[in-house]
Amino acid sequence: MDFCIWRNQILQNPQDISPLKFGMSQGEVIEIFGKPDTVSTMRSGGKPLILKYKDIELHFDRKAPHGLYLIYSDDEIELGVTTEHEERSKPYESL
Repeated sequence: MDFCIWRNQILQNPQDISPLKFGMSQGEVIEIFGKPDTVSTMRSGGKPLILKYKDIELHFDRKAPHGLYLIYSDDEIELGVTTEHEERSKPYESL
């Protein structure tokens, strides 16, 4: 799939990340979008924790199986989609 088409799709509807799925491996993401533009220097098990395509970062869990858990951008666009599938309007609860 062309990354730019997917990027436009997710910006219009952050609930629909297909063909990506949370929990998928880096290998599966690379099969869909090809080689990332950059990767993070932070690594776990020899694999980078972040793959970056243009202005969108795909974050992977430190623990095996290193699955996708966050789609993020803070460049020209602001985007934060996590495995919880919800935008938190109140990120902190009062105790």
